Amino acid sequence: MTESQKRVRRTPEQRIADLEKKQAAIMERQKAAMARIEAAKKRLMQSPSARKDRMNQDKRFVRAAQALAPEWDSRHFIAAIEKALQEDAEVLQARGESLLKEHGQPRRGRRPRMD
Repeated sequence: MTESQKRVRRTPEQRIADLEKKQAAIMERQKAAMARIEAAKKRLMQSPSARKDRMNQDKRFVRAAQALAPEWDSRHFIAAIEKALQEDAEVLQARGESLLKEHGQPRRGRRPRMD
């Protein structure tokens, strides 16, 4: 370096500001990437096969709910869900799977026509 070009030392505050700018830029890129991933996930969830699977799950739930508690309505189910949130999730999932297997299957045979 010649004498006309002196090295300018940056203060720690300036270096911290530069690091914060870098961090903000990286966070923006990550947010954009996460948004792209969420959009792709949303598109996959709206595919016809996923919609059909979700409809089948809903039908199984309704059949099991009607078999277990035919007199209950949505208010009862909401209250039961609130109570269930206080329980262990793994135990509830295992019990739910067994109940869906038992009560959520469609009835076998032809159904009578409702004319």
